[in-house]
Amino acid sequence: MADQSENKGGDDAVVWGSAYPPSINAGIPKLGELPAGWSRLRMKDMLEVIERPVKLVDSQTYQLVTAKRSRGGIVSRGTLRGDEIKVKQQFEVRSGDFILSNRQIAHGGCGIVPPELDGAIVSGEYTVLHPKPQLDLQFLHYLSHSAYFQQICFHSGVGVHVEKLVFRLHDWLNWQIDIPPLREQQRIAQILASFDSAIGANDFLVVAKQRRKLALMQRLFNCGTSMKFSNVAKISFSGVDKLAKANETPVKLCNYTDVYNFARIEAHMPFMEATATETEIVRFGLKAGDVLFTKDSEAADDIAASAFVPADLPGVVCGYHLALARPKKSLIDGQFLAYALGTPETRNQFRKLANGVTRFGLNLDAFDQVHICVPDLARQRLVAQTLHDCDLEIERLIYQRTAIRDQQRGLMQKLLVGSSEERRMVMEEVAV
Repeated sequence: MADQSENKGGDDAVVWGSAYPPSINAGIPKLGELPAGWSRLRMKDMLEVIERPVKLVDSQTYQLVTAKRSRGGIVSRGTLRGDEIKVKQQFEVRSGDFILSNRQIAHGGCGIVPPELDGAIVSGEYTVLHPKPQLDLQFLHYLSHSAYFQQICFHSGVGVHVEKLVFRLHDWLNWQIDIPPLREQQRIAQILASFDSAIGANDFLVVAKQRRKLALMQRLFNCGTSMKFSNVAKISFSGVDKLAKANETPVKLCNYTDVYNFARIEAHMPFMEATATETEIVRFGLKAGDVLFTKDSEAADDIAASAFVPADLPGVVCGYHLALARPKKSLIDGQFLAYALGTPETRNQFRKLANGVTRFGLNLDAFDQVHICVPDLARQRLVAQTLHDCDLEIERLIYQRTAIRDQQRGLMQKLLVGSSEERRMVMEEVAV
């Protein structure tokens, strides 16, 4: 058996550095001590390259598939007639095949063909593989999520730019990997699949809660009384950017992504460091009851994504690409306003008013044209609290999902590349 160094292709075979997207694991692949009872085999010992050429018929319709990054699986990319497919060299894939996107494998573009995509076609830009008898298909699925697997995919690429790596299948097939006997593979896959089932059940609940919240919003904001946005809040556009200036005061900057990704802006968040003038700090410093929303975006549908500020945040200012709405407390509750901006009806008003072609934005005149539901203050607070309770339920479920996923990843490391003792303990503790 050849030395493992034959597979690396030299230091010039890969892109070196630290600035890689999250989909890439550029670490150096290293195998530890071979576990008792396991085998150290090359990828080509366990996987067979399959080619099933397809002769396209112009009038026939074909299912096309693609491999999502980050091991997101094999999914449909639509159907085309034979005469609409530009690349004429196509190959059939079948349920249970493991396919790699030669252009995206460094990013984790691989997965198992599901039954519903049996008979689909791919171009020669994909490698179609099928496990040999000593490799369990589901074990291969989880193996593809391991750090070692991701690293050998990256180190089988050649190029000077991470998005243009050329995948060398021969090198990849010669990498060695450790696998247990078939029965143990199946048990490991069963353990890890139980976590996928729990995550799937959690996802179902999250979607159900989100739909319930949307239905509540549609009902609760149908109040029959509306006012101009500009009449219930003072709106200003911040010009504070991320550039630090020597003659300004250091501040924390609440930026676009903070507002787009979070419903509430709170002190524990990892704000960007910046500077601002004293006037800007007074004008754009965040106070309890403020509402921030996106005034610029690359997509019109992303305009006016909002977030509520529940407490004073000394030293934190509203950043550029954002607008700051300071509610008139005699007319509207800040938390209610944040939810009101999130209703489909209000978002649609903003979408229609956004100007631009490749980038969209709002001007101050737009807020004279946007109307929002404004019931009495007591009802506003009740509505806001009801929706906040919904958000807390959703956040709790998402936190649980993250915890389950983290636990699965930890177990995956122990079961796939851990020591014999670690695997034994996991096998004994986890009931299947």
